Amino acid sequence: MKTLLKTAAIAALITGFANAAQAGTPHAFQTDAELAMIDMAPTLNPQNGSAEIRQAALIEREKLSAKSRIAVARLDGGRFIPTPHNEEADWSFLSKRMDVNLEMLTAGDHFKYIPEIAFDGIDTDNKIDEIRLTAANEGYSHVILYGMDADAYWSSFGGKALSETGLTVHEDCNSWDKAKAKALLVDAHTGEVLGAAKTDDVTFNIGYLADDMERVLNALT
Repeated sequence: MKTLLKTAAIAALITGFANAAQAGTPHAFQTDAELAMIDMAPTLNPQNGSAEIRQAALIEREKLSAKSRIAVARLDGGRFIPTPHNEEADWSFLSKRMDVNLEMLTAGDHFKYIPEIAFDGIDTDNKIDEIRLTAANEGYSHVILYGMDADAYWSSFGGKALSETGLTVHEDCNSWDKAKAKALLVDAHTGEVLGAAKTDDVTFNIGYLADDMERVLNALT
């Protein structure tokens, strides 16, 4: 009798393990032929997936329209300078092609928001954030920050490491690349970099840079 009870208990235990395995693993105990007939779900690359999801959310949140006002600010040596006339023409041509309003940020706009510094004081270090905040205070939704040569090095912008600019830069953004000229499209209120344009051909001013920025803007319209 004891032998029969032990045998029954062992059989029940084995059956329980088998049922648990089948419940926890969808393909447990299936043959190779059966497994070959199963269509496995495609594997999503986490990095690519996160970038795609973020881009979709970005387009929804930052969608540009004819009412969008975008400031254009030129940097030289990490500081704001008035846009040179020939470069201003390239941005004006882009504005005419796009369904958004591109306007040059002026020195007068910028000077209104520069913090006062005592005679023996120290100048502020983050000029890039000053420009962004100027654009926000002047009613712009976005600002295009652009510079050339030393202002467009690897992993930096305006002579500062991207991590020190006060901007939020995503790892898949072209802003990390080096170029002869580079431009960042920035949300004037949050400081998030929404895209970057670049060119190594500045023979005829920054026309090619403006053309590449058109690609960035089109992604948000």
